[in-house]
Amino acid sequence: MKNINEVCVIIQARLGSQRVPQKMIKPFAQTTLTDIALEKIKQCKAFPLKNFYLSAWESELRNIAEKHNLNVFHRSE
Repeated sequence: MKNINEVCVIIQARLGSQRVPQKMIKPFAQTTLTDIALEKIKQCKAFPLKNFYLSAWESELRNIAEKHNLNVFHRSE
């Protein structure tokens, strides 16, 4: 069995939705969908927080991850 510290969880996010552009950062009930997802991740006790990464190209998404003190993988466009 793998050591839990050898496992990485990557959450992908983008702003290029066709039906609802930039839906991940649009205001929603005094927050955003990205904030909601990252708050849920921070509550996860199965993995250490240092093992979570938000994979994003857009600076708006990277800024939200940094606000939550989560790792960011700077993916290509």
